[in-house]
Amino acid sequence: LTNRTNQFNLTTRRYSQDDIAAIAGDPNHIGIQLRLLDRFGDNGIIGVVIGKRVDQDIVEVDTWLMSCRVLGRQIEETTLNIVANEARAFGARYLLGLYIPTKKNGMVKDHFAKLGFEKLAEGSDGSVTWRLDLDKFDPAGSFIEVVQGEMA
Repeated sequence: LTNRTNQFNLTTRRYSQDDIAAIAGDPNHIGIQLRLLDRFGDNGIIGVVIGKRVDQDIVEVDTWLMSCRVLGRQIEETTLNIVANEARAFGARYLLGLYIPTKKNGMVKDHFAKLGFEKLAEGSDGSVTWRLDLDKFDPAGSFIEVVQGEMA
């Protein structure tokens, strides 16, 4: 998924299976794989979020990508709830998000803004750094039942 998703991919960073295994084994990283099962069946793996602890107060969202076929069904908000909980477990006070524009990912340009992040900086290349204050973050309500387990 990290090597195929282009439209809903905030940084378009690519990772090999070995990279993902290293991230999963690193205590300073958050690795979240999202799978969606609904009344229509199993949608399979529909998203990946990778975060890394930058310092004791900050977790940076290195990668956030999702399958376009499941968007608009509270998946984005529910994913942020999960990421925020994981960052808080690290003791973080802030989540940083980065948007790096490509020819294909314009649909997610305002993703972090829609989720309540504040804009910190814009780069000359069009990249934007966003921040979410976890002390002020109020998780979105959702009809989605989250079941956590180990990555397969």
